[in-house]
Amino acid sequence: MFEILLAASLLLTQGDAKSVALPDTPQGKHVKSYIDAFNSGDEKKFMAWFEAHVSPAVLARRSPEERAKMFQRMKGDFGKLAVAKVLKSTAQQIQVVFPTADGQAEGTFTFDFEAEAPYKIAGIGVEVQSALP
Repeated sequence: MFEILLAASLLLTQGDAKSVALPDTPQGKHVKSYIDAFNSGDEKKFMAWFEAHVSPAVLARRSPEERAKMFQRMKGDFGKLAVAKVLKSTAQQIQVVFPTADGQAEGTFTFDFEAEAPYKIAGIGVEVQSALP
């Protein structure tokens, strides 16, 4: 009986994972690569990701030191990023919800994109709200 419940649970979990998949678009691939770089835990890899995927105008807004500090803070808050929901997916913007490491809150990450290929990231916003009712 336990094996049947475990198998059913795994199937339901796999179904849930498909429902929160990122879009298979250049914009979705930028977000996926952000998650991969973040989840690597490697600050140098995360910083290199910015250089490769973010528009020069956005890079100019913060120093590498500020981005490194932000990475360390967010790593503490979120641990590893796991997509809980995709709220919005257009050519201009993708909004994704990630739970915090302690499960007490969730962050809505808004990725804005340039209008033309390669659709580099033109902005990233993070709003954290309590996950408790």
